[in-house]
Amino acid sequence: MIRQTTNEPRSQTSLESTPFHRYVFDDGTVWTEFHRSKVGYLLRFPGLADFEVSADGTEVAAWPAEDTDEATIEHLYINQLVPLAMSRQGRPAFHASVVTVTGGAVALLGSAGAGKSTLAASFALGEAGFLTDDALLVEERDDGFYAIPSHPSLRLWADSVEALVGEPESLAGAICYSTKARLLAGEALAHDVEPRRLLAAFRLGGNSEFVTIKPLAGSDRYRAWLDNSFLLDIEDRDLLAQHFDWTHRISGAVPTFTLDYPRDFCMLPEVRDAIRRHVRKTGS
Repeated sequence: MIRQTTNEPRSQTSLESTPFHRYVFDDGTVWTEFHRSKVGYLLRFPGLADFEVSADGTEVAAWPAEDTDEATIEHLYINQLVPLAMSRQGRPAFHASVVTVTGGAVALLGSAGAGKSTLAASFALGEAGFLTDDALLVEERDDGFYAIPSHPSLRLWADSVEALVGEPESLAGAICYSTKARLLAGEALAHDVEPRRLLAAFRLGGNSEFVTIKPLAGSDRYRAWLDNSFLLDIEDRDLLAQHFDWTHRISGAVPTFTLDYPRDFCMLPEVRDAIRRHVRKTGS
């Protein structure tokens, strides 16, 4: 569990410490700075908020920047701080959307912009449901690895909303750093609230002419999970060793594939059918 608090807004003054890690976008923009603090860690999202995380990952406190709204803080909590804090508790967390299929669930692995949310929405608007949009928390049980449901919302670009949804049932508050819409689950957009066993994972690849699914094996399969990990402290050797062990077990237990497909909304039913057929065929 994580205890979360939000404090009064404050300006982001310069920090004396040097960040030990950064998340940086392809254009060079810094998304997150990771600092050490007296209580554990301070994560700075420039222009948005500072978050302090306790050393054991059980407490997160937010200090919004002066112009940051509540919806943005909520979103950062859900999609960034929770998986990072859980990783500090030794719980594996990955960049993935998860949707239900017969007998369990499948994970859609991929970095920002890979198409996870759009594909997950197309499942949830049909005869399936989604468990999480962008942050997959995993629990190991005697019969396999289970995906844990997260916040009942999906973030989609305007073209995806128009093509898939039309007029959304319900929208969460807009976040200030993105024009993506936050769609709340409802009668049309089904959210599954029960943990589901992971039957397979698909790493979303590139735009191709046909739907193509290929198995990953060995180090490629391992890297598909490792490259999409949430990790709060990349310098903690014990934590890294634990996460590497988790990743080794998950990648070994959950059949993992690459999925290339045409980035055309009209093709999404065919993509969904291909995933379902592949899971049934391989017995995943």
